[in-house]
Amino acid sequence: MHRRDLLRFLGLTALAGAAGCGGQPASARPSALSRQTSPGAGFVPDVEFSLTAAPDEVALLAGEPTRVWRFTGRLIAGPAGTLQTLPGSYLGPVIRLRRGQRVRVRFANQLAEDSIVHWHGLDVPESADGHPRLAIGPGREYVYDFEVTNRAGTYWYHPHPHMRTGAQVYQGLAGLLLVSDDDEDALGLPSGEAELLCVLQDRRFDARNQLVYQGGGMMEMMNGWLGDRALVSGEPQPTREVDAGWHRVRLLNGSNARIYKLAWSRDLPMTIIGGDGGLLERPVYRRALTLAPGQRADLLLDLTGLAAGTEVHLESQAFAEADASAGGMMGMGGGRMMGGGRGRMMGMTSEMSSVPNGAPLRLMTLRTRARAGRAFVVPDRLPSFDPSWSSRPEASIRHAPLTFQRMQWTLAGRTFAMNEVAQDETVAAGSTHVWEFVNQPGGMGMGMGMDMEAAHPIHMHGRQFRVLDRTGGRTTNTLSAGIVDDGWRDTVLVLPGETVRVQVTFTRHPGLYLYHCHILEHEDMGMMRNFRVT
Repeated sequence: MHRRDLLRFLGLTALAGAAGCGGQPASARPSALSRQTSPGAGFVPDVEFSLTAAPDEVALLAGEPTRVWRFTGRLIAGPAGTLQTLPGSYLGPVIRLRRGQRVRVRFANQLAEDSIVHWHGLDVPESADGHPRLAIGPGREYVYDFEVTNRAGTYWYHPHPHMRTGAQVYQGLAGLLLVSDDDEDALGLPSGEAELLCVLQDRRFDARNQLVYQGGGMMEMMNGWLGDRALVSGEPQPTREVDAGWHRVRLLNGSNARIYKLAWSRDLPMTIIGGDGGLLERPVYRRALTLAPGQRADLLLDLTGLAAGTEVHLESQAFAEADASAGGMMGMGGGRMMGGGRGRMMGMTSEMSSVPNGAPLRLMTLRTRARAGRAFVVPDRLPSFDPSWSSRPEASIRHAPLTFQRMQWTLAGRTFAMNEVAQDETVAAGSTHVWEFVNQPGGMGMGMGMDMEAAHPIHMHGRQFRVLDRTGGRTTNTLSAGIVDDGWRDTVLVLPGETVRVQVTFTRHPGLYLYHCHILEHEDMGMMRNFRVT
């Protein structure tokens, strides 16, 4: 390894490791260019609530309670069902909004370090998007004002401070945000007890039931942090009693780095009616569904006619670890240098998860009651779909390689700088562009003929996009068949060797927004860039 590369990487991992699960080093804190600490003049909200991030304890496993960080909410004005608490969960309240509502959120930071909230998937003004340069310190308040312009769909919210997103989400700071509208209402989809909210996460616990996170280590920054226990909406492998009827299942992959290959037991199909940006044009049927960190899926599940006491399991099927992770790093002799157990490189060690990416998992069990559920017929077509995505792009294709260079994951050869924007990262408000993400192996800068590759879920802030096509990649990758690119997306999984083209009409809100890998340790490592809307 070149000496400058080694020193640079050691400095990066030391800085991230020093943060641990406590306060962020002062030298790593972003300098806030502006902080919105009071309501916007002239903005009259239809919904207003407070959202507080603070330490807490939750009984997750038998024995001692687990120390977590969590969001709690209090409704100030608006419909009574706006905030929904998930009993026994460390997750924040489920926020239910309606298209066209004007929303004010008073975020209070009661942590011992800087934080800020990102409304993942929503098209909001720059001041409401949660850019890390707007992070507020302990004891501070940040007021968000925005109008809900998104289609009905499953969105979510989580912290976005630079170099601490992975740690803060892992400690428990995340929650669902569900938007409804008239088009969705007209379908009469299963609701109430027949709507199942499933946030998929993996966590590691020590002998005293406390969360274990060392995401600042060298191997974890390369691979992403993996747990060894599956949790659904904050509960370890829950069993839920349900009616023998139709159900709507909303799924979010809220894990730091784990990719899931989801399937129902009993050979039940995955009936997919929605993705990141709401309902699809028509249902899509799969035997298994690939869901990467940050992505969502909306499913219909038919349990009609099953006898009382019948169990149906939501599982993540096995796939090759190399299909999804940086486990493809090869030495000069072609042998893999890391995998399960303990990774070693250049005298630096790190505990790897005992459950690698691709290991089979049972996530949740549904057990039918004697009571029959409501009747429902899956429509052939879903609500009217905005055709504007097919308009002609106004600029040539932007080429953005995803590579590993000089001991860091990069976007188009660049890493994150708080206020830096390149010329090809500047776009006009409302303009339509095609961005091409190319996942190609990257040299480690060691002069040893070693390459790194990984699957990268790329998330763009500010607007949903459409996937035009994907080419390349390994024909043996078993995740490919489960990828659903239909509909509006804000996070797209780019497998090793693949090129994925997306068409996006950028937000009409001017300002600084982000695009990044949603493997949170990759993001914290610097696989994130600004784009400016002018």
